[in-house]
Amino acid sequence: MNSVLRLAMLCLLAVLAEAKADIAEDQPLLAVRGSLLFEDDFSRPDLTPKWNVGLGRWEIKDGVATAAEKPEDHHGAYAFINPNTTYKDVIAEFDFKMNGASDLVLNMRKQGFKGSQAGHILRVSIMLNKVQLADMKEGGMKWEYYNIKKDPNATAEAKAAVDAKLKDKQATFTTTYEYGAWHHARAEVAGDELLFMVDGKAVGYLKSPGIDHPTKNMLGFTIAGKNMKTASIKNPKFWHATPNPEWAKRRDEVLAGLTK
Repeated sequence: MNSVLRLAMLCLLAVLAEAKADIAEDQPLLAVRGSLLFEDDFSRPDLTPKWNVGLGRWEIKDGVATAAEKPEDHHGAYAFINPNTTYKDVIAEFDFKMNGASDLVLNMRKQGFKGSQAGHILRVSIMLNKVQLADMKEGGMKWEYYNIKKDPNATAEAKAAVDAKLKDKQATFTTTYEYGAWHHARAEVAGDELLFMVDGKAVGYLKSPGIDHPTKNMLGFTIAGKNMKTASIKNPKFWHATPNPEWAKRRDEVLAGLTK
């Protein structure tokens, strides 16, 4: 083998090795993919029938779903997969782009659950320069806390006591993703743990008891922002999952890279 061919082969092997390493690094960490729960390529003109559309303005164009909050709604635009599908541990992947919206939220709920407002279980909120992970079942949407926070007659002391109880039910992390560009997101839920990744990098983590709710059955998005500012989503794909037995070996390493 002449030297030029040998050098070309070595370069090719190096490229393949690097690509293989990149693929391995971008694999789920907390959970292991199981059967497919839901996917959508947005190849039709409307979200229906694959989504149950709530408030807001939604439109599909060129395989991308874009939504904006309507001012008169006083609530973010939202949509959930249709029909409801029971799951517990899950891996949720999607591409997103923020076009001025203040929040893009991945929501997981249990329809019919009476312990929290609207059956909220957990959420991941993508914002400008930060993400927030929250246990809503035992946190801000738990009726005991929700009612106090919304009560105009509740004392400042009562609300402060609730705030203290919520501190370990949510976690906020700073991020450096480019606002206004496309990014790939992955949320991994296994047991009482939630890990969130953007472009193959872990950016948020939360361990809280409400995450472990055994029968979630709603999964969808909320997009919020003033002046009809939008966010876009494409290629949502959700899988049933199981805990990754290797996660315990990597947990400290992964969490050390997060920035609060």
